[in-house]
Amino acid sequence: MERRSDKHTAMPWADISWHEQWFASYVAERRVKARDPVPLDLKIRHTERVLANAREIALKEHFTPSKARACLLAALYHDVARFEQYLRYNTFKDRESCNHGLMGIKILKRENPLGGEEKTVRDTALAAVGLHNRFSLPPALPENLHLVAQAVRDADKLDILRVMDEHLAGAKPYCPTVVLNLPDDPNLVGGAIVAAALKGRVAAYADLRSVNDFRLLLGTWFFDMHFPTSRLRFVRDGHAGRLLQSLPSSTPYAAARDLLLTRLCSEGADGLAQSTHTTHIEEDDMP
Repeated sequence: MERRSDKHTAMPWADISWHEQWFASYVAERRVKARDPVPLDLKIRHTERVLANAREIALKEHFTPSKARACLLAALYHDVARFEQYLRYNTFKDRESCNHGLMGIKILKRENPLGGEEKTVRDTALAAVGLHNRFSLPPALPENLHLVAQAVRDADKLDILRVMDEHLAGAKPYCPTVVLNLPDDPNLVGGAIVAAALKGRVAAYADLRSVNDFRLLLGTWFFDMHFPTSRLRFVRDGHAGRLLQSLPSSTPYAAARDLLLTRLCSEGADGLAQSTHTTHIEEDDMP
């Protein structure tokens, strides 16, 4: 397949249409092998949304062309391993199957869709795919890799919030795969999840005990949003707020729930004020 020329595009880094076609073909070959393709369809839609989120972050945060292109490619390929993972293990839980970030690197090296990219872009995108599902990024990463990996992680989390909000707002019982096979039992409470929220830290998957724990954990992701664009989207999209509001308003979730909702409300007000101020400046500067 020939790569589409970037010569006449206003932003050459933004045209990754060849890669999108490659990804669609790769996924289609695996989808037909699945006994139940619905979970894979969810991953396809998720990938599309993560890519859109990454574009927004790269544009609004003024990434250089090289970083922006690496960001888009890493966003497109961040879950490339999910399809093989599901076919092999019938689960998306890494602890019960494989590390899908590292598996993604292996697939991309084997299939080599990034072979035509500049080395810096290729290496950064590959590394960001491998890092996107880490609990936290290693210290002292090269600046360009840290920026791209954080952008992909933010873009990924923003859409996972959408998926979970839509799913948990629907009819019960919840799909076991989507809720990580957690029981929907209000009596099961992960104390470490609540403690992390109260301390303003990101909670860990390993401490989850129930669906309500998952709701609270998703709210703590605010503390791992790296960019102003991501933090504002986290609030304005409303997914995190709805997930938190659906938690019991009584103990043991009450204090953590209220703290996070207050923080989101404050961030939203600050973001609106900043956005209004920025618009005013731009209008004053117009000729």
